Amino acid sequence: MSTPKFIAITAATCPAASRSGALNELANFAQDCRQNGAVRVTYGSVISGRYPGALVNVQFFDDLQGFESVMNMIPQSSAYSRMVSDHAVAPFARNVFRGKPIEFEPKLEPTPKYLMLTRAHRGSLEETAMLDLLNKTAPVFKSAGAQTMRMGQTLTGSDLGTYMLGVTYPDMSAIERTYDALVASPEFGQLMNGLEIDMRSITKIAGIL
Repeated sequence: MSTPKFIAITAATCPAASRSGALNELANFAQDCRQNGAVRVTYGSVISGRYPGALVNVQFFDDLQGFESVMNMIPQSSAYSRMVSDHAVAPFARNVFRGKPIEFEPKLEPTPKYLMLTRAHRGSLEETAMLDLLNKTAPVFKSAGAQTMRMGQTLTGSDLGTYMLGVTYPDMSAIERTYDALVASPEFGQLMNGLEIDMRSITKIAGIL
């Protein structure tokens, strides 16, 4: 699985009454992002965690020039303008992450339905050891039903230096199986002992482009 060099995650508030229309426009905006530098876009709404109901837009880039192109496109995007003016969408966070290597072959059929984001600070673990333990636990995620796995370290935005792990699943049962299986993994135990988890949320995926 190729490692994206950079990942941008944007979160926005949205009134419940506007969410359906906002997600339709977010699909159009995702197309704009793909046409202006993003190599993949995943979007949806948070159903559990710190910001329930928030919209989430995750973009993957081969380089920061792609990110710059998307930022330059936003003022000209009619879809983005409609999200803000017609559906009261208000971005409150945008972080850029540098991708870290995870050995995980993706499976995009069926289309993943849920994205779990976990943010952590390194405690006693050096980055090399952390990535080694995560790669050793990746087969546990895979065998339990996880479909993709990505990790990045925060470069800009809030919580600089923290790490974000994103894992997609086809259903809630796969999430439950994964965490049941991880309990028996000694490598996962070492990983948790060396990290400080400060956020975990589940986003219901509305689309992947």
